[in-house]
Amino acid sequence: MAPPPESVLKLHNFLKCLSKCHVIVGLVMLILGAYADVVSHRAKTVRLHGVIESCAIYFLLMGIAGICGAASHRRGLIITFFLMGMHAIAIFVPTVIITSSFDIHFYNQQCFGECDWHLLSAYLPKDSKCQILCGANIDDNQRLSMNRLGTDYRLDAGIIALACIELFISIGTTVLCAQQIFGFKIWGCNDATVAGKPSGSSTDAVELAPLQTNSAA
Repeated sequence: MAPPPESVLKLHNFLKCLSKCHVIVGLVMLILGAYADVVSHRAKTVRLHGVIESCAIYFLLMGIAGICGAASHRRGLIITFFLMGMHAIAIFVPTVIITSSFDIHFYNQQCFGECDWHLLSAYLPKDSKCQILCGANIDDNQRLSMNRLGTDYRLDAGIIALACIELFISIGTTVLCAQQIFGFKIWGCNDATVAGKPSGSSTDAVELAPLQTNSAA
């Protein structure tokens, strides 16, 4: 089996670097998400536990798939990396940003919630009641009976920053994978087409020497 062209090897090296960035961002986000859950549990506040960690694990798996695809030069893994990058852009990164933004808003506004069902329940009972009060709308007695919403904004701000970094990395990943899959050029000259062009083609530059004629003495 012939080795891949130089342009493909260069592109796969870029993909490998981006894949490592996905892994790093996923690991750091996983640690911050788990720590935010611990802080929320100790402070007895309510947040969407597990959402950040699930998205972080997805970013981590996407990076691993990219590393394997770039190392093995397998088209199937590159396509998988491409699809995971599109899902990260459209679904997982917005989920992280929206969830953390709500946590920051609820925490900074000193919001408390109370429901006749668990706030994180997957099923909503019929004729249920739930209320959220923030700031001056809640008194001391209500603070004791209601649950504080949100987490420390510094943790969520770090998670949002990582999500923005992941967004840019995923965009770069998607573009490079699309170049590999669909074969279009983004910059420079495609070495594969140059290598496949016959050396004697009519497009090659030819140096022409001037004609010399012998003049009669």
